[in-house]
Amino acid sequence: MKSFRTFALLAVLLAGSPGTRRLGAQESESPYAPVRRDPLGTKLIDLPTPFTLGARRVEVLFNHRFQQTVSAGSSNLWGLDSGADVGIGLALGVTKHLDLAVFRSSFQKDFELSGKYLFLEQAARVPLSLAVRAGTDLLRQQGAADPRRPFAQLLLARSFGHGVNLFVAPTWVRDTPLLRNAVTLPVGGTVGLPGGSYLEAEYVPKNHDLGTSVAAWHVALAKPIGAHLFSLVLGNSRATTVDQYAGGDSAAGFKSGDVRLGFNLVRYFDF
Repeated sequence: MKSFRTFALLAVLLAGSPGTRRLGAQESESPYAPVRRDPLGTKLIDLPTPFTLGARRVEVLFNHRFQQTVSAGSSNLWGLDSGADVGIGLALGVTKHLDLAVFRSSFQKDFELSGKYLFLEQAARVPLSLAVRAGTDLLRQQGAADPRRPFAQLLLARSFGHGVNLFVAPTWVRDTPLLRNAVTLPVGGTVGLPGGSYLEAEYVPKNHDLGTSVAAWHVALAKPIGAHLFSLVLGNSRATTVDQYAGGDSAAGFKSGDVRLGFNLVRYFDF
């Protein structure tokens, strides 16, 4: 019930004001012409956005989440001397509205297969962008419990002007490390900075069905450069796949006060 009330409040915030026009938009434009997106990509930090790549476009993603925390100190270069969970992903824009993607995290050899369909894009007469994403996480590490973990996500986004965006991603996953049929309500947001950079933030609340669940948070400084998007990440959790972040019970273990370094690097190709 608490999650439903939170979702209802966020839905009102997302849809409550008139559609936003970007600077330079012409009054003669169709009221259903999509507003210009900020170049944030198909993922914010770890959470998916509703945005798709567009037809005949490929996205390649590399990410690192260092295992030690910043509190490891200067002798361990604030965690950078430790090993890292490495993620490699490939997404294909099949049509303007449909993406297919595969992502592999080195942690537990977790493969995430997914499809995303964009139903609505924000416009003067359309208050938000909406997409559905579904897929499964497949753990290939020997001995992993519940190695097949289907999930579904409803992805909502609202732009309030250049650089200012709010994201909500109600999520269900059949299995997490400690939960069955976990439901959560991650949120994210961005603020534009001088020089074309963005300050990004994500929050995945703890799951109240599990007493040991821990809320996960991340912030990032993101900078699009040509066909690249680079993000420097700080956060408490190493989880990058739906099955690991949805329950606040990542098998890697983390605490609310942890701070770890990481980064995302995205490259786009047209064909």
